[in-house]
Amino acid sequence: MAAQFATEAGDGPMDNALWRYALRVYSRSGVEAQLLRMQDEHGADILQLLTVLWLSEQGLEVNEAALVNSEYLNWKQDMIEPLRQQRRQADRLEHGDLYELLKKSELEAERYGLGILWARNKDNRADKGRCTVSDLMLVCSSEKECTALAELSQG
Repeated sequence: MAAQFATEAGDGPMDNALWRYALRVYSRSGVEAQLLRMQDEHGADILQLLTVLWLSEQGLEVNEAALVNSEYLNWKQDMIEPLRQQRRQADRLEHGDLYELLKKSELEAERYGLGILWARNKDNRADKGRCTVSDLMLVCSSEKECTALAELSQG
C-alpha cells in the first residue's frame, strides 16, 4: 500500500510534514487533553482535527471530502479503532507489557492514518482566508472545543 503514496522532498507515508506537525502540536501544553476530550465527549477524530490544523497553518484549503475519504475511514475502522479498543480493555497495571505494545501499535496505526490524510490533502489549493474554527467544525460539532483547540495549537 505504501507504494501508492507520492513522495516529495523526503516526505513519505510514514514520515511526512503532517506527521511531524502532529507530533509537535500534540506535545504542546493542553493540546493532548483537549484533543482527547473532543474525541471522548464529542466523537471527534483526532487525526482529522490535526489535519485541519496543519492545513490551516500551511494556508491550504480544507477539503472536507479529502478528510473523510474511504481509504482513511476504512483504515480507521479496521485498524485504529480495534487497537484502541483492545488497549483500553487491557489493564495497565495487570497487563503492563501488553498495554504498552497495544499503545505502540495504535500509535503506528494512527501514523499510517495520518499518512493517508497527508497524501489526500498535501496538494490542496492555497486558501489563506479560511477560519480555523469553522474548518475544525467540519469534523467536530462543538464550537467551544474547536475554539479552545485552535488557541492551544497556536502555541
